[in-house]
Parts: sequence; C-alpha cells; structure tokens
Amino acid sequence: MTVEVRSIEGEDQVREFARVHATAFGHRWEDEKLEVIVPWLPQVHGVAAFDGETMVGVSVDLPFEMTLPGGRMAPTRGITWVGVLPTYRGRGALRAMIEHQHAGFREQGIAFSALYASETTLYGRFGYGAATVVATEAEVDVRFGAFANRFTDTGEVVMLEEPEPFAIVREVIDRSRPRIPGEIDRMDQDITDAFKLADRKEFRIAHRDAQGRWDGYATYTIDQNWEHNAIPQSKLRVSTLLWATAEAYAALWRYLLDLKLVRTVVVGARPLDDPIRWLLAEWRHYRILHVTDGLWLSLLDLPAALEARGYLTSGEVVLGVDGARYLLRVEDGAGRCLPTDREPEIELDAATLASVYLGGYRFTHLREGLRLREVVPGACVRADSLFRAERDPWCSYNF
Repeated sequence: MTVEVRSIEGEDQVREFARVHATAFGHRWEDEKLEVIVPWLPQVHGVAAFDGETMVGVSVDLPFEMTLPGGRMAPTRGITWVGVLPTYRGRGALRAMIEHQHAGFREQGIAFSALYASETTLYGRFGYGAATVVATEAEVDVRFGAFANRFTDTGEVVMLEEPEPFAIVREVIDRSRPRIPGEIDRMDQDITDAFKLADRKEFRIAHRDAQGRWDGYATYTIDQNWEHNAIPQSKLRVSTLLWATAEAYAALWRYLLDLKLVRTVVVGARPLDDPIRWLLAEWRHYRILHVTDGLWLSLLDLPAALEARGYLTSGEVVLGVDGARYLLRVEDGAGRCLPTDREPEIELDAATLASVYLGGYRFTHLREGLRLREVVPGACVRADSLFRAERDPWCSYNF
C-alpha cells in the first residue's frame, strides 16, 4: 500500500475525517457535532492518510505555547485526533502522518511537540516519552475536609451564571499557566467550545481577589445519591480546577468541601504534588485512586529544546542520545547544548530524554528501570539536579 498524506479541505473531507476518527475509536459519528468541528478545523491543521482516494487515517496538530522550567515559554504543536481505520492498522498510515507533521514542525522551527497517548507503546518510536505524571482520579471524604490551618479568604468565590464566561476563564488561564511547567495556552475557540460541549448539569465558579482580579476557576457536576431515600451520599465531580494564587486554590477547595448534601469530592487528571494534601488536616483522606502518564513530548531539535528551557542550578553533563553525543552546560539558569567528542556520561534514547525534559521523571529512576545507562557513576544524580523544575510539571488541558 502506498500512503499519501494530505491536508483536509472542504466540508465533505471534514465529514469523512470525523467518520474515520470515530470508527478508529469504536463509535459512530454524530453529525450534530459537526457544528463544532467545522469552524474549528480551519484554525488548526488537519491531515489525513489516503490509500488512493480512500481516507484511512487522520490527525490534527494545534498551535500552543508551553511553560517550561525556569518560567520560560516556547511554541509547540500538540498532536491530537489521531486514528487509523482498523482495517489499515500496521500498514504505515500512522508513521506517514506523524513523520509528515514532524517535518512541518521542524520547518517552522518548533523544537518539540506534544500529545496524549491512548496506549503507552504507540509513540516511543517517534521519539515521544511520557513527560508528566497525573492522578487520573482522586477523592476526598468531606467529613474529613477541615484544613490544617485557619484560612480566611480576603476575596470571594462567585457562582457564574452566564453561559460563556470567556473573559474570566481567559484571565485565570493567563495568570495561572506561567507558574506550572508543562502547562499550555488555549486557543480562544478551545475555551468557547468547552462551554458549548459542557454537561448541562455543570456548575461554574470563579474566585476573585480583594482587588477584583480573577485568579481561580472550577467546574463541577453532582451525582445525586440518597441512601435509603434519607441519607445524602452525593458525589461532586470536579472537571476543571485552575488557580493563579494559593488563596484562590484554598478558597475553591473550601467551597467544594463545604457544599451541603455531598459526601465525596472527586477530582481527575491532577498533578501528583496537588496542594490539597497539605491543606487538609487529615490528609490521609485525600485518596489517589489511580496514577498514570499525562503529557508526552518529542524533542524534534534536541539542542534547541534543551536551550529553550531554564535551569535552577549550574553544571554540565554529556549525553549520548541514539548514538550522538551532546554536551549540556548550564550557567546562571541558561543552557548551552552542543555536539561533542567527549565520552557520554549517560546513554539514552530520545524518548527517554523527552521524559526528563520538564523535570517530571528522574534520570535515577529511569536508570533503575533500565531505560538508560549511567556510564559515569554519579552522572544521573548530577543530571537530576540540572533538570529538576520548580514543581512537578502538569498540563491541565487534555487536548
């Protein structure tokens, strides 16, 4: 089979694009959703793999700006909506699309790209490594929701009644994302689409500080449950929780934990260093139910990517990456990465280096997991010190 990758054009191809993607993930496409997809696709870049004139695979890439360690920002592209028809899997369609997109990213000077993986074995061959760790589901029993220390909110939590509070959400995102490595910007269309696609039962709240600036935002639904038709056991499910200040974070949680008739607050896709554990007096009752990978990265231009992020300490390390050798030297928070003839101190592949890029995984842990080889004793500890970030990396937006 000869695969040709082409950009998506016209409403007919958009419809076929949606059908192929739905079939790849085992469900039927609903034409009503096209009213969201049709205006969205021109703002992104959709490609498809064709066998002759038959569309057999699809993929989309989105423009983002990502926060990197050291508080730096860099442009990236996020790959999503990837799917291949079941009858065409294993025949080169996925590789053709990813390599086509990567070539375009490199032409644009993009140093790294990002995606979420439906399976952990799919994208390593393209240089992608899991770069963040998330608690996919965690819960708090509200009976143990008291804070460890007294908290007085100098601002206020507000229930948002307007159907599309775009300006509020935009302000919170813009204020919150520079603090978190791995966090990304949102296109305006992504924010408005979230309102359109939201569950009709969803509630929205926001926090504003004493000066009237918006610094926190959350959305939730409530699964009603009355045991024996008498005892409230409802479950509150938080779908969004963004914050720019510690006060906003505490205030939003205080609101969620204090709602009447609720027994359990459930949150998803949270960073492992989520501060709620330390807010609670009885923090054992913040229970993480499952942990998995989050955002995946591929370093398309390795030297440029290592020079794009900031560093908290100075030092150097020689990396052997897929047979090539690079010297990373860091001074005053800035890195310089150049090819070198020096012997590598750590040998690893590009996907493993992508995993440590944001500071979410440690060289020492990956060494113990046989994902890399430490040639010089102590090199992994030194590399961990160089690559660590201000906090655990996290991306709040599953694109």
